[in-house]
Parts: sequence; C-alpha cells; structure tokens
Amino acid sequence: MAKARQNATPLVSICYALVIFAALNWAVFGTGSIRGSHLGQIAGGWLEPDATVMAVPLVAQLPWFALMAGLGIYAVWQCMPTARHTDLHGKLRPWVLALVLFNALWLQLLQRDRMGYSLLFALLMLLVLTRITVMIDRTMLRNNMDRWITRSSFGLFTGWLVIIVLGEAAAWLAALGVDSNRLMFKGIAALVLLLVSLALCTLTFKKPIGLYMNAGALWVVFWITIDRYTWQASSPLFAGVASVATLLLLLCLASALRTRLRQLRRPGEPADGEPAA
Repeated sequence: MAKARQNATPLVSICYALVIFAALNWAVFGTGSIRGSHLGQIAGGWLEPDATVMAVPLVAQLPWFALMAGLGIYAVWQCMPTARHTDLHGKLRPWVLALVLFNALWLQLLQRDRMGYSLLFALLMLLVLTRITVMIDRTMLRNNMDRWITRSSFGLFTGWLVIIVLGEAAAWLAALGVDSNRLMFKGIAALVLLLVSLALCTLTFKKPIGLYMNAGALWVVFWITIDRYTWQASSPLFAGVASVATLLLLLCLASALRTRLRQLRRPGEPADGEPAA
C-alpha cells in the first residue's frame, strides 16, 4: 500500500501540472491575450494610456506573459523529486489552481467589457496570492532552486498585480462616472500608490519573498511614472508622488539585494532570509 502511494505521487504531480498548463493555455490563447496584450481598446477605452493617471502603459503590461511562463515553470518544478518531498507544494496545489482559473476569468471578463466583474476576480487573485505568499513565507525552503522558482513565480506576480489592480480600479471608477480629471481623484490615486509602495518597501526587508514583490511592483510603477510625464493624462502632482514611490522601491530593492548577496557569500549563515536549520 505504501509503495502504491509513493508511485501515485509523481502521477498526481504530473496530472496537476497538466491542469495548470491547460488553465494557462486558456488564459494566453483562449482569451485572445496572445494576439494583443494591450487592453486599451477594450473596457470602453478606460484602460487607454491617457484615460486616468493610474493607467498602465503597454510596456508595463507585457510581464504578464513572463509571469505565465513562470507559473508554467513552477508547474514543472513541483513534479521534480526534490519538490515532491516538500509538503509545501502539496498544500499549494488548490491555491495555485484557483489562481490560474481566476487569472483566465479576469481577462475573459475584461475583454467582454465586464470591468466590474473582472476587477472582482483580480481582487480574488490578490487574495489567493496573499495566501500563497504567506504559506511560502512560513515554510523553510532548504533548496536554492526551490527558493528561486517558488518565490519568484508568486512574488513577482503579487507585486505586479497589486499595481495593475490599482490601475483597473481607477479605470472602473472613471467608467462609473467619477471625474478622473479632478485634482482630488489624482491626489487620492497618488496617495494610495505611495502607501502601497511603502508597504511593499517594508515587506522587502521583513520577508524574503518581499524582494520579488518589490521588483514586480517597481516595473509597473516606473512605467506609470514615465507615462505621467509624457501622455495626455500627465499630472505634476501624481508624477511627483509616483517618482517618490519609484525611488523608494528602487532603493529598498537595491538594499535588500545587497543584504541577500552578503548572506550568500557567508556559507555559515542561512541564505535568502531562511532560518537556521
């Protein structure tokens, strides 16, 4: 019986990976994302680069494809014997499955101009990702490859999605009739962006996975900042606050990377924020 259970473990991992790939395939091909990642032409045009101050430019949207590839790599990795011997990946399976399904539904609804429902699924994705990151943070990953693949797959996605959700939320409010050109709207958007960036800066130092979350968010915040200086929706107030947020994220990321590299150079100390074995 024990031998049969052991033989079933690789089969379960492989079947699970195939389900993940099917969901990713639906997201990439079934929703039409592979034909054009630019979301500006849908959702009533409220996701255009100059629609609101929080609009996300095309270059900041493109990492979605790399993030899907990262989830695919993770699906393959959890099939490996090293990963199968870690209880974490078995516990993550239902959450990762929910994540990839919500991801496909998020884009499907967005392309059908159901921005409110799409935003709901984006928030559900954030909740699932938060749960996943908490589970990863509470587990000691002894294998370096496991650390890099697992944390980067979900950490980068979390940080990237946080800012994407802010942009979609601003577009949804504008579509509901809120005047996105008012100074109050721009000021509140800038304040929320700064507070979220400060929270991510804190996590950069407190949690090993926070470094990846910072990097994912930094990419989007940087390009939003550039857009606010150049596009029609330019705003000195928002651009200034976004510049501060970008600088804070960058400085914290550089400092955290420096700390991690120092730990890696010292064989006697646990690397990447891991507790001592």
